[in-house]
Amino acid sequence: METKSETRLRIVSARPHSSLGLTEQLIELVLTTKPKTIASYSPLSTEPDVSGFNNWAIQNGYQLALPKIVDQDLVFAQGELAKGSFSIQEPIAFSQDLRTFDLMLLPALAVDHQGFRLGKGKGFYDRVLFRARPTHVFAVIFDTEYLPALETEPHDQKVDGFVTPIRQARIGD
Repeated sequence: METKSETRLRIVSARPHSSLGLTEQLIELVLTTKPKTIASYSPLSTEPDVSGFNNWAIQNGYQLALPKIVDQDLVFAQGELAKGSFSIQEPIAFSQDLRTFDLMLLPALAVDHQGFRLGKGKGFYDRVLFRARPTHVFAVIFDTEYLPALETEPHDQKVDGFVTPIRQARIGD
């Protein structure tokens, strides 16, 4: 089995892919899970582009929070954005308790058949999910990034499912 570092390198070198269809898949997920509150993310150029979905969620009355880095922790907040850590657009408002959110969408480099996700290696999402887990947690990946198995570590947190530009699935379906 590849190490996490080897898998990251292989996946990142194959990106970016088209995010065409992703907004529609994310809307379908919302219609299925029926959240009132959604935690999402501001995409980097190499990540699946959820910005169209984020705009749709706000326009349709959902409470949408985005992550920001405070010290070494990831927190979520709503409202006005400004360039923050890693040149990512982050909310400037105070953080909210993630446990109050119904749906969380998080970027990933890959997800395996057990529900483990591969992130960029800083552990921000694993730490936040360990402390406060929303009702539904879905990783957003490209179609080729759903893998049979990933190398895991004890601190790795699972997701409930994944969304790609052409499908969405719960782990185990």
